[in-house]
Parts: sequence; structure tokens; C-alpha cells
Amino acid sequence: MRIVFWVLLLCSSVASAHLLPKQNATINIVDTTAYVVVAVPVTALSGVDDDSSGALSLQEIQIHTADIERQFNARLRVGAQGMVGTAALTMILPPHTDGNVADSDYVIVMHRVDFPAVPAKPTLETDLFGTRPGEAQMTITVTSGGQSEVAILQASAPGFAFFRGRWQAYVHYLQIGIAHILSGLDHLLFLLTSVIGAASWRYWIAVVTSFTLAHSITLTLSALSILRLPASVVEPGIAASIVLMAGFNLYNYRHRSAPSEKLAMSKVALVFACGLLHGFGFASALGAIATDTGNRLAILAGFNTGIELGQFLFLAVILLLTGLVSSISARHFRPESIRDRPSKVV
Repeated sequence: MRIVFWVLLLCSSVASAHLLPKQNATINIVDTTAYVVVAVPVTALSGVDDDSSGALSLQEIQIHTADIERQFNARLRVGAQGMVGTAALTMILPPHTDGNVADSDYVIVMHRVDFPAVPAKPTLETDLFGTRPGEAQMTITVTSGGQSEVAILQASAPGFAFFRGRWQAYVHYLQIGIAHILSGLDHLLFLLTSVIGAASWRYWIAVVTSFTLAHSITLTLSALSILRLPASVVEPGIAASIVLMAGFNLYNYRHRSAPSEKLAMSKVALVFACGLLHGFGFASALGAIATDTGNRLAILAGFNTGIELGQFLFLAVILLLTGLVSSISARHFRPESIRDRPSKVV
């Protein structure tokens, strides 16, 4: 059984110099058994990094194998249709398969779970997320009976029930979209610089609609592998878009004598152009996930809807704060309040 276990797990992982890429997991269901492979970040584990380097050596893995197994079994739960699986075997390995013994910032956990019946609709829940950038989510691929489904788990959405249909996928990725935009400081800064100087609701709606249309186009094209840009281009480009928008605001302020409508339309066009680049950034959160499942349309719709809801929530908070500050300023610093004071009688 140990040999079969190894073969199934290795076949379910990526055939490369690493057993499984970082921040990924696979579950391969065969009859009544779930074979699980998880890349667990070191920062998600406690008491195993002896030198506090953020990475484990082969010696540290060997010393703390039992502790890693205990934490893994307590913090990752695989179930199905109300059934509780029985952990039958857990193995801890370094991620390298090419003889490289260098320290690694994650470890591979191979795990077998037995069920009393075939787990047709498996569920998974975990909080094994790391603290470093990029370690706050995990991509799970589940294969069973010739069908496959992919889910992204995050601290805000740590569980998923597989093979439940399109609506389930839509709701899950709606949550992922909201969390992604609200945790993306670069996207929020761009939105903030885009709406600065807004003169009316019509202006706000034009700017936000322009950004929404633009990033929806490139998000869809990239997620469906029709058109993609490398992260080495997208990430610096997003940072540059914030600087560009801030520079445009400064130019707008210095040329207030110019027709305001012309400047407003120029800003809407600039927001659209930058939004195309941001769409590629949003797509990076999905990777190739939308092409790996029959629910790709539900995934894209849910994720994009979540992004829109998240950005409108952010802008609503900004609008409320702006209104509050304006109200306080008008109440306490208006010139009329000085003139209306009664003169002192001598």
C-alpha cells in the first residue's frame, strides 16, 4: 500500500524538480480514499524553524517531522457529504526531487484519508496559510472519477465544497474577488488617485465605469489564456499607473483655467488605458484556473463581480469620509461663524 500511495501522489503532483509548486495542493480520489499532497509554507507552522530563517533544512524537517504531522492533521480537514475521513498515513518531505538539499521555505506533506464510502462531493478546510507575501492563499485541485475542479482558499474563504455546481463556484469566487481588491493596496491607490478632484456623481460614475470595463476585458482575456502579459511587466506597470495618475492630478490642478469637461474626458480615457493593465494584475490571482474547470464562466463572473463590489465599498467609504470632513470644516471654519459672533460691549 505504501508503494501505491507514493505512485498516486507523485502522479497527482507536478513532474518537475519540485514535487509540488509552492501554495498549491492536490487531492486525487480513488474509490474510498483521498490522496492529498500539500505544499505547506514554513511560516504557517510553529516551533519547527529552529534558526528562525524562514526556511527548513533537511535536518530540521527530520527533527520536527512528528510536530509537522501533528499540526497538519489538526489544521487540514478533508470530508465528504457529512462523512469524516480517517487519516491513514502522513509523510513529510522536502520539495526537491533533484538532489538539491538547500533549505526550503515550504515542505511537502503527503496524506491519505480513508472514507467509509466513495466521497463523491469532497470538502476541504484549512488555515495553513503563511505570513510572507504570496502565502495568504492556496490553490487546490481535486480530481475524482474523471472530473476535476480547482478552488482558491484564503483566510477569508478557508473552505470549499467541490463538485457542487456553478452557483457554488460563483459565490466562492465572489468572496475571493472582494478580498483581492480590498487587500490590493496598489489597486486601491489607483482608484483613490482616479477619483481625486471629482466634481460630481456623474464624474465618479464615468471614472469607475471606465476602469471596470477596461479591467474586465483584460481579466477575461488573460484568464482564458487568449492574451497574457508577464508579471515582470504587469507589476511595474501598475505601480507606474499610480504615479501617472498622480501626475495627471497635479497637472489638472495647475491648469484649472482649462475647460474642465476636456480634462475630465482626458482623465476617463487615461483611467481606461491603465485599467487594461490592472486587469492583467487581477488575472494573476486566478492564474490558469479558469481554463482548468467546467465552471470557468461562473468563476470569472463571480471574481469580477467581487472586484466591483469591493471597489464600490472602498469608494463608498472614501465618499463618506470626504463628506464628513467637509461637513466638519464647514461647521467650524466658515468665515460666517466669525462675523456672526456678537460684538463685545465695552
